[in-house]
Amino acid sequence: MSSVQEYVTPETELDSLSDAQRHALAQKIKDEQTANQPLISPIEPIELLEKEYEDNPGFLGKIKWLKEETRFIGIRRARGDGDCFYRAFGFAFILKILRMNDRPLHHFVVKHVESTLSLLKQAGFDESVYLDFYDPLKKLLSRMHSTDPETKELNEQLLIEAFNEPEISNSIVVYLRLLTSAFLKLNKDEYTPFLFSLEDDFSSGGPPTMEQFCSNQVEAIGKEADHVQITALSKALKTSLDVAYLSRANAPPETPASEMLEGEVSLGEGGGVAIPGEDAEARRAARENPDRCDIVRFEVEGGQMMEIGTMLLRPGHYDLLVDAPSPASPEVEIPAVSAS
Repeated sequence: MSSVQEYVTPETELDSLSDAQRHALAQKIKDEQTANQPLISPIEPIELLEKEYEDNPGFLGKIKWLKEETRFIGIRRARGDGDCFYRAFGFAFILKILRMNDRPLHHFVVKHVESTLSLLKQAGFDESVYLDFYDPLKKLLSRMHSTDPETKELNEQLLIEAFNEPEISNSIVVYLRLLTSAFLKLNKDEYTPFLFSLEDDFSSGGPPTMEQFCSNQVEAIGKEADHVQITALSKALKTSLDVAYLSRANAPPETPASEMLEGEVSLGEGGGVAIPGEDAEARRAARENPDRCDIVRFEVEGGQMMEIGTMLLRPGHYDLLVDAPSPASPEVEIPAVSAS
């Protein structure tokens, strides 16, 4: 197979390239741009995102809205290599368990993650393959609340370091992709109707089958996730999350997710009766702000284990938004007992 360099020179006209050659060229440029990016970055202040879009008024207004009207103060970037959703999800999933520091919950989560292996087996994946990709995830989870004195207890810095080790990080990405695919295949009756919107993306002239969709859009490395994949993975791991859409358009139409836009502020059929109160009024004003970002919640109804926070979706790319810390609870003052 010829390399990009063999058919592209400074004099090459793009119109002379085949679709495959243009795709290869775009991928080469993307790879070069992201090669030096960390797979998962430390937290950066959200002001750096403002600076990044200082010449883009449409995006800049939305970033200021996120900064001023919501609880977000920072961003943790995932490398823009097409795997950013799965990598960010995996990191946020483990970080949430780590920060909760809850031994019973940790035990419950580990057991549930182990149970997802059976989904891959039911979907027909090769056990000898998916166990290799599962192993790094299993090992990271086992480094919390360990009773083995030889185990190095996981902390946030060690988690960041692990996710910047390509072998560990990419294995977790692949396992999450396979799990997403397995969940979709095993629930194809529920999700297949939502593939009709992808008709133009496939050369067959019609919508893809679930097997085609999973092979081309889910299991394939470097393919970004959309609503269907997000819904499937969140349900498979019983984990809710929010996605903030940083784009000129609003969030896409409803999908099979149990999702809702944050800030719903009406009662009754058709939203005819406004909820009273200052909080509801503030939320209405926020929704009417032309610079607001749609924040879509992917809610797992029944059996949710936890929620992992908010991802920021820019065109074709996911990062993690960082919440402001919760205010410390005030100390309870106990009145002294008066002498009788």
